[in-house]
Amino acid sequence: MAKISFKMKLLKSMGTFILTLAGGYMLILALMFLFQNRLLFMPSSAIFQTPESAGLLADDIWIETEDGIRIHGWYFPNNESEWVVVLSHGNAGNISGRIAIAETLLRSGAAVLMYDYRGYGKSEGRPSEKGLYKDIEGVIRYLTSELDYPEKKIIMYGRSLGAAVAAYAAVNHDLGGLVLDSAFINLKRMVREVYPFVPAFLAKYDFPTDRYISGLNNMPVMIMHSPDDEIIGYHHGEYLFERAPEPKRFIQLRGGHNDNFFLSRDIIERSWKNFLNEANAETESGDAENI
Repeated sequence: MAKISFKMKLLKSMGTFILTLAGGYMLILALMFLFQNRLLFMPSSAIFQTPESAGLLADDIWIETEDGIRIHGWYFPNNESEWVVVLSHGNAGNISGRIAIAETLLRSGAAVLMYDYRGYGKSEGRPSEKGLYKDIEGVIRYLTSELDYPEKKIIMYGRSLGAAVAAYAAVNHDLGGLVLDSAFINLKRMVREVYPFVPAFLAKYDFPTDRYISGLNNMPVMIMHSPDDEIIGYHHGEYLFERAPEPKRFIQLRGGHNDNFFLSRDIIERSWKNFLNEANAETESGDAENI
């Protein structure tokens, strides 16, 4: 009887332990599901640098999206270029931390429009996948209607999370080019890699960069990625490059996910100059054929 009683107590203890583990696991999943917006979107409202403080000329702009949200941005003109590059940044901070990127793009030979997603910086609203797509649609509408840029003179530049936003814009508009920097394949793939214990179907959002880039048609594409990227692995960039149609090029960067721009600034500037020079040559060739 004593042995049976001991076994019963042991089984009961094991059952309690397993139920406690299962309950804890379910609680973690529930919290991650409920708070995944905070895990994905990490906006900051603090503006710690402005174009003026960096010695650059820029217009302070406000863009209203189709759902009535006002988003903020800076437009850096470049009178020596017909091209404008739109920067869609990563998931953290705001545009005040990306002014050095604008400076590099200006030197590369293009005007620049950098903007904050809804909920970031001075922009109104709260971020979501659909919301970010509405934001970039508003940016394109602003460039074409207010600044008179033809779509063919607009190049999308997306970094990290912003790569999915840029790729979405490129597949839905007849733009001049697409550049992806440290991009992920899609969000569900990232969830599986970063949180292998979390079922990917719990992710509310898709951000399917791979699907968008596969749908491009005769648009120049440049993909940049570092083999030392510790957050979004190098294989993401390689996979997206394989999925992208021609014409395309792959640029290998230096450094980790958050410092590759500063460690690869020379590579990035040189690659952008080549990309824009080829775009200019292609435009001139097309104009000559139409004479």
